[in-house]
Amino acid sequence: MSLHRLSSTNRRTQGSTLVAVIIVLMILAVAVLLARFFLNRTGKVLQDAPLLAEVIRGPYEHVVLEQGEVESTKNVEIRCEVKARGGGGSSTTILDVTPEGTMVEAGDWLVTLDSSSLEEDLSRQRIVVNTSEALMIQAEAIYETSKIAQKEYLLGTSVQEEKMILNEIYVAEDALKKAELELKSSERLLAKGLITDLQVEAQRFSVAKADNELDAGRTKLRVLRDYTRKKMLTQLNSDIKAADVKWKNEKDSHAEEVNKLGEIRSQLEKCTIRAPNEGVVVYANVQSGRSNEFIVEPGSPVRERQVIIRLPDPKKMQIKAKINEASINLVHAGQQAIIRIEALGDVELPGQVVKVSQYAEPGHWWRSNSKEYATQIAISDPPDNILSGLTAEVRIHVEQEREALQLPIQAVYESSGRTFCLIQNDDQLKTKEIIILSSNEKTVVIDETSSELLRPGDKVVANARRHATSFVFPEGDTSMAADSRNEKELSPRPRVAEKKEAAGDKAKSSQGIISHLDRDQDGMISQSEIGALPEQFRQRLSRADKNGDGNIDQTELSAAMASFKRQ
Repeated sequence: MSLHRLSSTNRRTQGSTLVAVIIVLMILAVAVLLARFFLNRTGKVLQDAPLLAEVIRGPYEHVVLEQGEVESTKNVEIRCEVKARGGGGSSTTILDVTPEGTMVEAGDWLVTLDSSSLEEDLSRQRIVVNTSEALMIQAEAIYETSKIAQKEYLLGTSVQEEKMILNEIYVAEDALKKAELELKSSERLLAKGLITDLQVEAQRFSVAKADNELDAGRTKLRVLRDYTRKKMLTQLNSDIKAADVKWKNEKDSHAEEVNKLGEIRSQLEKCTIRAPNEGVVVYANVQSGRSNEFIVEPGSPVRERQVIIRLPDPKKMQIKAKINEASINLVHAGQQAIIRIEALGDVELPGQVVKVSQYAEPGHWWRSNSKEYATQIAISDPPDNILSGLTAEVRIHVEQEREALQLPIQAVYESSGRTFCLIQNDDQLKTKEIIILSSNEKTVVIDETSSELLRPGDKVVANARRHATSFVFPEGDTSMAADSRNEKELSPRPRVAEKKEAAGDKAKSSQGIISHLDRDQDGMISQSEIGALPEQFRQRLSRADKNGDGNIDQTELSAAMASFKRQ
């Protein structure tokens, strides 16, 4: 019986607990619904409330921010000067190399290349040089001998032969005279009958013989003088010329072999590369997915004229940055820049733009279609620990002003080529047209002369696009209807009419500026009128003078405003 009462009590307790839990859950649900209701209403009110920003007058800066790479303006390339031999493609291999990042002075050792094959060539070439020298000496001896032989014949042998022939002629003449006298004597004796006719006839034969010998001697002398001597001189002169040519050939051959020997010795010297000037060692590694990859390390083959090491001068460093085509017209030589190098932490280095390339960098298939232009920014005072190849951030100061009237860029609303903003005045939003002179990623600089209602400290709507329906445009400006999300779409108009209307709006805007600045009412802005404006306004207006006449008319100003909008 007691157990039954206890069970009933437990059931009543559990039922009461369940009811209490249900009540608590209902209260929580109601609280959540009420909280969501109030939050939605509050959020809607906050969402509809405009975000206000303050018009300020102060320093203005327009910068172009790009990434670049540190390099030296004086970058000496150390190449392999060992000539290629054979069809192997490579000249030699690296045996040892100075560690990358080492600071070296002029004359310090950098690289040692393999010279074993050159040493073998040197030994063989020495033998070739000695052989060619011996041949040259022999050829010289033959040449000198041939000249001596010519003199020997001309002054010795030829004279001796001529004298011997002359002696023979003298002997023949003497014999002929004796024979003739004996013949006359024999003829007298024959007349007296003392000798016979046969003896006289014998004497006549003796005279004829002596005459033939004399004639033979004279012929021999004539042949010697007219033919033999000329023939021998011709042969001897030919021998001299041939010996001279052979000697010159041997001399040239020997000189060529000596040059080869000197070239091999020079190539051996070039196997040890030394620094031509001071700098920091930077390896000229070529890393790519292709087969022409090159890593500077012992054992790597190198080609003739291939760059092995670069020696950038750490005292003359610069940044090579690539400026996007959207900003390239804003950058020119002489502009100041601030450089931050990741490896150096938060250190900011001053720099100056020294060169802007006139041509775009070559594109690659994996890049977008946008063009980039190489720009060099010199580092004014590079630190000692700066290295080539480091990644750098460059902030180029395109425009700087100490005092400029500025608005947040989100507070500007554009309509039909004109710009407006919303000013809060006594809890009311008023539309004010403004003229933008410059802009960066955060703020815009407005023309103070056309913004009489804007003063430093005024409150403007920072989220102008969100409150587009609050703008009240001048009469005839209906472009707001196209921007408003709550308005119905306007009926289509001919494009010609749209272009004429836009051109008319731009003309009105430029006309308003000219009428405001044209003090002498000549319809143009003269140089004296431009000179009375602040510096930033003078620069921009001066650029609008395209014909160079010193005045800015409405057409030039409209074109300049359109160009500024595109930029």
